[in-house]
Amino acid sequence: MKPILHLALLAVVSPEVAFAEWCDPPVAPAPTTADLAHDFREEFKDEFDQYFRDASLYTACLDAERVRVFQEMQITTHRYEWFLNDSAKWSPSE
Repeated sequence: MKPILHLALLAVVSPEVAFAEWCDPPVAPAPTTADLAHDFREEFKDEFDQYFRDASLYTACLDAERVRVFQEMQITTHRYEWFLNDSAKWSPSE
């Protein structure tokens, strides 16, 4: 098989490689004055609660992405070993 066909085949037969997920970082509540904090206590409390929820989702997303990349690296390592072993047999004229 021609080298370019091998590379095309590798790209097509690896459906287990997932696409990267974008993790949206949380936005921390803006600093405020004591008077505003007093007047809008519930609103600020809601902002902080939302921040901590978003931060938890963000760290979970980063953890999932780390796992995905690690699995992708394992698959890519096997593909690369296969490529090296197979390409060693190719003649220079191919």
